[in-house]
Amino acid sequence: MKRDKAHFIAFVGVMFALIFVLFLLEGALSLVLGTTPCFLSLPVAIALSIYDDWKKSFIGGTLLGLASCLFCLIFASLFIVYANPLISVLPRFFIGVTSYWAYFGLSKLFKKAKSVFVRESIPAAVAGVVGSLTNTVLYLLAINIWSGNFIGSLTAIMNVAVSIFFPIELAACLILVPIYVAVLKKINHSLINKPKKVIESTENVSENDNLS
Repeated sequence: MKRDKAHFIAFVGVMFALIFVLFLLEGALSLVLGTTPCFLSLPVAIALSIYDDWKKSFIGGTLLGLASCLFCLIFASLFIVYANPLISVLPRFFIGVTSYWAYFGLSKLFKKAKSVFVRESIPAAVAGVVGSLTNTVLYLLAINIWSGNFIGSLTAIMNVAVSIFFPIELAACLILVPIYVAVLKKINHSLINKPKKVIESTENVSENDNLS
C-alpha cells in the first residue's frame, strides 16, 4: 500500500511538471499571438481527471490551476492579475469533476457496446468537450467577478465562443483526451496499481535473501 501511494505521488509530480511545461509553451505562444487556447495542457488535465475513480477527479484541473498560478507569478509583470488562486485555481478545480461524471455516465450507457471506440473513446471525447467548456465558462466568470464586472461575464464568454481559439481548444480536447486516457490507464496499471502477486513475490524474494 505504501509503495502504491509513493508511486502515485511521484506520478502526480511528473504530471504537474508535464502540465507546467505545456503551459509554458502555450504562454510563449500567447506572448506572440496575444492569447492562445490551452490546447496542450488542458487535454492532459482532463485525461488525468477521468482515467481513474471519482476520488481523484479533481487532481487534473487542480494541477492545471496550480501551473497557471505559478506561471502568472513567474511572469508577474504581464499576468499578475491572474495569479489570484480564486481565478487561476478554484475554477479549474471543477474541470475534472464535470468531465469525470460525463465520462462515467456515458461509459455506463455504452458499457455493453461491442465497439471499443463507442465504449471508451466516445465517452472520453465528450468528457473532453465538457471539461473545455467548464474551464472556459468558470475561468471567465472568475475573472469578471473579481474585477467587479459580473454583468460583463456573459459578453466575455460570448466573445471567446466566437473567437478562433475556442474551437481549437474544443477540437484538441475532443481528439486528444481519448488518446491520453488510454495511455494513462496503461501507466496506471503498470506503475501505480501493481498486481498484488508481483508485490508479494518481490517481498518474499527480499525476505529469503535476508535469511540467507
